[in-house]
Amino acid sequence: MDSFIEYMIKQKKTGSSIIRQILIILAALLVILAVTFIFLILPPEFISFWPLCVAAVIFVAYKIICRFDVEFEYILTNGELDVDAITNRKKRKRLITIHSKSFTEFGKVEGAPSDKDTKYARVIDASAHSESFEDYYAVFFKNGQKIKLIFNPTAKMIDVFRIYAPRVVGEI
Repeated sequence: MDSFIEYMIKQKKTGSSIIRQILIILAALLVILAVTFIFLILPPEFISFWPLCVAAVIFVAYKIICRFDVEFEYILTNGELDVDAITNRKKRKRLITIHSKSFTEFGKVEGAPSDKDTKYARVIDASAHSESFEDYYAVFFKNGQKIKLIFNPTAKMIDVFRIYAPRVVGEI
């Protein structure tokens, strides 16, 4: 039986990401102010480069702020999960590809045992950061490294995980 499930979720902006965006805007304004001051000191023939410098600063700030607009796409094909991050609806990056058979742990994040003593080589947070969705975690080994994935699967995805890893997923 073949299964294919595709699901996309938008990451909610957190308070820290909003603060970072504001700090980027303030930094851009400070750089524009510094560039303006520098061009006032320079000889008048250089003043024609001022709009170009200001435009470059604004462009760089815009590109950095656009990186905060992230969506995650989960593609589950016959038990193999692909997690992609899509930035600003333009740039796609594959975060991980893993088969659900290799899950060593799976469950809800809120009911999870504390991992303060557990060392992970990598923690991939591909969740929405929203209370509207339940966060799940999956722990697995890939290339000899222990990795933890935090994400928001659908009920159908969990059913497919249960088919391929019944002992780990169990009844959630």
